[in-house]
Amino acid sequence: MVRFLHLADVHLDTAFEGRSAALREHLRDALRTAFERAVDCAIDEAVDAVLLAGDLFDDDRLSVATEAFLVEQVERLDEADIDTMYVTGNHDPGGSGFRAAQIDWPDRFHYVDTRSPTTIELTGPEGAPQATVVAAGHVDAHEEANLAARFPEADGNTPTIGLLHAHVTSAAQVDAHDRYAPCTVEDLQAPGYDYWALGHIHTRQQVDADANAWYPGNLQGRSPRETGARGGLLVTLDDGPPDVDFRPFAPTRWEHIVLDDLEEADTVQALVQRATAAFAERAGDAQATNWLLRLTLRGPCPMADDLASPDQVEELEQVFAERLSVRDVEVRTRSLVPPVDPEEHRGETHLIGEVLSLLDRLETDDEALDAVAPDVVAGVPDDDPDARRRYLRSLLDGLDREAVARLLDEYQMGG
Repeated sequence: MVRFLHLADVHLDTAFEGRSAALREHLRDALRTAFERAVDCAIDEAVDAVLLAGDLFDDDRLSVATEAFLVEQVERLDEADIDTMYVTGNHDPGGSGFRAAQIDWPDRFHYVDTRSPTTIELTGPEGAPQATVVAAGHVDAHEEANLAARFPEADGNTPTIGLLHAHVTSAAQVDAHDRYAPCTVEDLQAPGYDYWALGHIHTRQQVDADANAWYPGNLQGRSPRETGARGGLLVTLDDGPPDVDFRPFAPTRWEHIVLDDLEEADTVQALVQRATAAFAERAGDAQATNWLLRLTLRGPCPMADDLASPDQVEELEQVFAERLSVRDVEVRTRSLVPPVDPEEHRGETHLIGEVLSLLDRLETDDEALDAVAPDVVAGVPDDDPDARRRYLRSLLDGLDREAVARLLDEYQMGG
C-alpha cells in the first residue's frame, strides 16, 4: 500500500492584478496558508509522498520571502520522512535560468524539469519498494509536445504513478486553460498506470476512470471564476481502484451569487435579506474563514435606477460586506432593469413593439435565429446546429424585459 497527497497549481506569489493592495496581500497570504495546511495534512496522515503536479509558483514573481517559506515547508516534510516530488509546469518551467532549478532543496525533494520521463522509486521505512513514480516537466513556458505519450509502460511489481502538468483535451473546463502539453485520455490509458497525478486544469475532477487520472484543482481560488472549496487529493493505492479523498485547504473562498428575484426588492434592506439567504446556503465550508463574493443583481428591480450610479454600487458593496461579515464584495448591476411589462408594448407600431416582435420571432424561427447569429459560438460545436440554437435561445431569456426597460429609459431621457 502507498498513500500520497496530490497537489497542483499552487501559484505562489500570484500578482492578483486589478485587486486592491490590501486584497492582494490577503490573497498571497492565503496561498501560503493553504500550502502550510496541505503540509500539515501530509504529516498528520503520515503519507509516503507529496506530489506537486506543476505551477507551484509563478517564476518571475517569486519573492525572497516566499522562497524561504517554500523551502521551510518542504524541510518539514523531509524531517517527517516524506518525499516531495515536483514537476515543472508552464508557469514555472525548467532550465537553469528559472528559480526552481537554483533553489537548494532538501534531500527528499525530487525536482523534475525535463521532457523525458524520469523514474523515481518510492521506498518504505525498511527500504522495500512501495511505488514507482514516473514524472516529466515543462522545459519552457509554451510546451507544445505531447509529454504523456512518452511515458513508459507501468512497472508490474509495484503501483505506478504518473506525475505530469498537462492539458487533457476532454477534461471539464479545459477551454479555460492554454493548450500546453496536450494529450488524450487514450494517451493516459496506454501505459496502464495505477494513478495519474495531473496539474494545469483548475477544476477538480476525475478525468478518466480507466486511466485513473485526476486533477485536484488549484490549491486556492484566485478569481471569482474559481469558486467553491479548493485543496488537494489524499490518495491510497492498494488492491483495486485508487481511494481518492478530497481535502479542503484554502482559507479564502470565492463565490458567485446571482440574485434575480428582485421585483419586490424596493429597499436596501430587502436586497440585504435576499443576499443573506443566498449566502447562507453556501457558507457551510468550515475550512474557509474568509469569503470573497461576487453578487450579480439581475432582472427587474425597483432600485435599478438608483443602482445605475457607480458610487451607489460601491456603497452597496460596503453594506453587503458588513452585513454578511465577509472580506470583500463585488456587486454587478449591468443586468438590472426597472420593472416593466413587455406585454403592454407587444404589437404596437413603434420601435419597442418592433424589437419585441423580432425577439418573439427568434424564439421560434430557426432561419431568423441563424441569420443573426455569429459564425462561431464559443463552447458550442460548429457541427451541432441544434445545440447552437438552444444555447443562443437561452441567452434570449429575459431579454424582452431588458430591451423594453432600456428603450423606455432612452425615450424618457430624449424627451
